[in-house]
Amino acid sequence: MSALVLAIALVVEAAQAAVIDSASVEQHANVVEIHFGVRGRGLRWHLSAHQQELRIDLENTRFELPSIEGRVAPPVKRIDAINLGGGDARVAVEVSGKTDYVLARIPGELIVRVAPTGEAPDLAAPLLAEVERARNPARADAPHARARSQAERSVAAVPRIDASDSGPTASGGRRAEPDHVRTAALTPPHPAAGAPIVVIDPGHGGRDPGTEAAGTVDEKDVALEIARSLASALRARGFDTLLTRDDDTFLSLAERTAIANHARADLFISIHLNSSPDPETSGIETYYLNNTTDRATMRLARMENEVAGGYSAQGQADLNYILTDLRQGYKANESASLARMIEAETAAEISDSLGLRVNELGAKKGPFYVLVGAEMPAVLVECGFLSNAGETQELTTPRYQQALADGITDAVVHYFNADAAVGNL
Repeated sequence: MSALVLAIALVVEAAQAAVIDSASVEQHANVVEIHFGVRGRGLRWHLSAHQQELRIDLENTRFELPSIEGRVAPPVKRIDAINLGGGDARVAVEVSGKTDYVLARIPGELIVRVAPTGEAPDLAAPLLAEVERARNPARADAPHARARSQAERSVAAVPRIDASDSGPTASGGRRAEPDHVRTAALTPPHPAAGAPIVVIDPGHGGRDPGTEAAGTVDEKDVALEIARSLASALRARGFDTLLTRDDDTFLSLAERTAIANHARADLFISIHLNSSPDPETSGIETYYLNNTTDRATMRLARMENEVAGGYSAQGQADLNYILTDLRQGYKANESASLARMIEAETAAEISDSLGLRVNELGAKKGPFYVLVGAEMPAVLVECGFLSNAGETQELTTPRYQQALADGITDAVVHYFNADAAVGNL
């Protein structure tokens, strides 16, 4: 390559790189907000946590910062903006104590919000709303931007597939399957070109009703209704969806992930309902595959893994051995990131669209057989507690099921667009 051609290539590469040329720190009560001004295109980020330090590695980006304006305040101890060379840069945020964080990318800005764990329950909501407004500016001034029908919801950065939505029905009722929702039993996997594939797994089914705490309400029926609503909501946003079951069919746990693997799915989401010995316990919790010593999680895993008729295949390896599978290891971070986003988005959606407060019980790791063997990021969503009479009443209504579906859908959109992340240190 001649010197002239090399010089031109370097100029073009520099022109395409994103530049962060301003930074400021703001404090709002117990929330610290860090703003980075971004110009240019091509910024891509990767998030990682290292003990008490949050690292945001930026590709195709450089800093041109004279300084970071504003004073660092607890829980933030230090903010570093570093040019690593080769077109890469890094933001390092050191914190003290247990800390929740949210990161969001909107046009012209990269924003980080942090707060002591538990002291800002709506920490994610303002930034996620900013991302929604940036993606859908026509509705930026709407008083209730999140409370909208599926047809009005913004389109993800994936190919759109036009299809009508048949809408949800009450739990226990039957609806004609929308022609755009595929099921494993009825249709072989032929995904639309370029559309990410999300396999949705309604828990239990057939001779396995699910949790016995439901009384007259079976977990398998509520899970199926939520899964159907989620499939329609995702399809309306441009995703290809596949249900592992769309009727009262029993499937082994191995069969469920096999369906996702056969479809070459990009995500696997298993839908369940929870129960607790304490009838006052309520809320949403989302799991990704890993081992744990937490007693409550182990109790739940036993319930999900050892149900009517058994699930284990002949000769199935011990779960602890399966957890060493490297295929699961490299997906753990993606699954955990999606799980945290589902927690934040479902709580925000239920609050904004229904005016109800739901407990975010957190993204957690657990040894769930239904997630073993999945060759893609996989999560299990416990959508609420059927052992809680008040929450059961909500969970069996179409509006609540739709709010859950819309919140999970927003989380999936964020996951694929890489425009936001939530977590804790």
